[in-house]
Amino acid sequence: MENDKNKLIWIALAVIIGLFLIGGLGMGGYGIMGFGMGFGAIFMLLFWGLIIWLIVTLVNANQLGRKESEDSQSILKRRYASGEITKKQYEEMKKELGR
Repeated sequence: MENDKNKLIWIALAVIIGLFLIGGLGMGGYGIMGFGMGFGAIFMLLFWGLIIWLIVTLVNANQLGRKESEDSQSILKRRYASGEITKKQYEEMKKELGR
């Protein structure tokens, strides 16, 4: 699932870059602004790419933090409910964690 998200992000970035490049061709190439127009577009793409990367990184870190916040008691209950451990093991582990 993580791979799919990354692929979608890269595809979206490629589409955005393609749109900027196609839009730049319609401006007359080396018109009045000269060569600087191309460098400005490159820096603009880098800026927006950095912003998108930052947002994606923050969202992923937030989701990772939620997954890791599961405490030991809930893990123990889940393992007992799924049949991984017996009732005796559950009670012993519960006593140990209760300390």
